[in-house]
Amino acid sequence: MILNFDDHFNTLIKSLNSNNKFILGLSGGVDSMALLHLIKNFIDDNRNVPINCIPIIIDHNLRDVSENESKEVKKISQNLGFNTQITKIVSSKPNGNIQNWARKQRRIILFQKCLELSANLILGHHYDDQAETLFMRITRGSALDGLSGMKQINSWNGIFIIRPLLSYRKKQIKNYVRNKKIIYFEDCSNNNNKFERVKTRFYLNHIKKSIWHNVTYDLNHFGNLNSNLLKKTDYFFNSWLNKNIVIHEGGAIRLDYASFRNISEKSFLFAQRIIGKIIQTVGGNEYAPKRKKTSDLISFLFTEKFKKKSLGNVNISLNQGYLFFIRENRNLNFGLKIEENKYYIFDGRFLVISSLAGKLIECNNNDLLKIDNKSPFFKYDNCIINTIPYLETLEGKTLKPHLYIINKNSKFNIAANDGFNLYLFNRI
Repeated sequence: MILNFDDHFNTLIKSLNSNNKFILGLSGGVDSMALLHLIKNFIDDNRNVPINCIPIIIDHNLRDVSENESKEVKKISQNLGFNTQITKIVSSKPNGNIQNWARKQRRIILFQKCLELSANLILGHHYDDQAETLFMRITRGSALDGLSGMKQINSWNGIFIIRPLLSYRKKQIKNYVRNKKIIYFEDCSNNNNKFERVKTRFYLNHIKKSIWHNVTYDLNHFGNLNSNLLKKTDYFFNSWLNKNIVIHEGGAIRLDYASFRNISEKSFLFAQRIIGKIIQTVGGNEYAPKRKKTSDLISFLFTEKFKKKSLGNVNISLNQGYLFFIRENRNLNFGLKIEENKYYIFDGRFLVISSLAGKLIECNNNDLLKIDNKSPFFKYDNCIINTIPYLETLEGKTLKPHLYIINKNSKFNIAANDGFNLYLFNRI
């Protein structure tokens, strides 16, 4: 059974200190359907806690039965009293790594819905998912932040993500679903060993049965220890960053070279974390580069050969005692069509919102957007501006963006102002 869920969930949502409006990512699988019913029970049993939960079903359009399944899940959810929505992914499927593509599409849609409704996000990840995630990140060579795993509450680009089932085992969830006779739908891809997570699940089950019975517990414990370590060093980490980096609203960063060299000699792990966060912000990457690539880059930065290097779609160069990180002018999603007063993500770096409809285009006139000649980024004016989208309105007029920065741990409410606005996701 799922013991003490109401108390646990109530503690989580109270700690947010924000409005109790939530989007629930509802896949129709056993985990999300269990969570749907648990939240329904919470609402019924805690009338004194106002909560508005809107389940969002995302039809990836990858299976013939996906549309019918989505409708069945919606019907079940609505019968429980929820105002439930279905969103279908219409973008073209890639040739490879479909699960990763689907996950990213899912995350973008849920993020946009949260912004539109000024809501937080609830996801159904559980204890065994955490072990799988950490195992995959270890084998990939993830950096320090990745090895802390998922958190029960964290902020992603200004949206709070809550995972109320993260301390519950898969077995507990299955028992709850079976005892309550909850209907759920099984995605056949969950048994396909060509996908990384399915393969990881198979390996971990084999390891658990044959050589390491406590592997799931130990992986979760490792993630918790790493997370606590990062929490204890965050004050120093953030203080150092505030003194030694400058962020430009257009998505570039300057880092003090001598200070970074000094910190890397004292703690190479600390230096890796700094570079990883910078590459994420400037390159629009979901994750920091792998430890090996980051380590090689840092070592190269302090050699006499170093003049310029690139990693994660970011050019790194040394100029007058500072390292400059500038987005490469490639792999940019110009041509994205946008509607008025809706939220979009450009290049993983910017939240886009405009009071006018149109499409995002490459800058062909640098006179429209200029970097002040007193700015430390003035020398890189063209390099930065050429990676920032302009808006071509339906009437054919070209608009330059108003540029802002969103800090990763800040809860924000953005309303569409007159004009065309870009908000840089600061992941540092």
